[in-house]
Amino acid sequence: MGSAASYFEKRVPEAWNRRLAEQVARGAEGAELLGKMRAADFGLEVVVADSERYHLGVAQGSMRALPSADPQPVVTLALGEADLGRLEETVGPSPMSLLGGVAGNPDFVLTPARLDGLREIKGTMRIEVTGERPWGVVLHFGGPPVPAPTTTVAIGDEAFQQLIAGALDLQGAFMSQKLTLAGDVEVPMKMAMAIMSPE
Repeated sequence: MGSAASYFEKRVPEAWNRRLAEQVARGAEGAELLGKMRAADFGLEVVVADSERYHLGVAQGSMRALPSADPQPVVTLALGEADLGRLEETVGPSPMSLLGGVAGNPDFVLTPARLDGLREIKGTMRIEVTGERPWGVVLHFGGPPVPAPTTTVAIGDEAFQQLIAGALDLQGAFMSQKLTLAGDVEVPMKMAMAIMSPE
């Protein structure tokens, strides 16, 4: 694993743009989804250990590192250095697959309709992955600064891996008590509704 800078400024955009190129290569078969991917313009901010900030922007479907939060991020990820290592190990070069895991879809893409739903959310939640090597990440929807989370979503490591891989859906995880919610449930419920909406 490299530094936070190499992960967020190089690996993450490269993986995102590779997914876009794969969709382009599908030709006419993938044209409809490609159009939605290219129409999804948004910003993503990452705060590591309360001090390092990374800004990513997607324009016409292509992602690149930016010097500042422009456009305003649709979501801010906040995590510690140790959590960053676990995030990278668990989801590889695509932290947005956290949302895909919630959607139960490993091929998840952010379309304009899903982004509109995410932009309506105001609040902060923490995802905690429990097990031998616990870790977590805060997802904040809205402008800065990132406040203390009002909700905690806890899930075991094995179930989290299944969720990210699309082998377990969110409803199944909740109904089987592999996933638990504590605090205000509005933010995770609205997030789930936004990202599980049709493309």
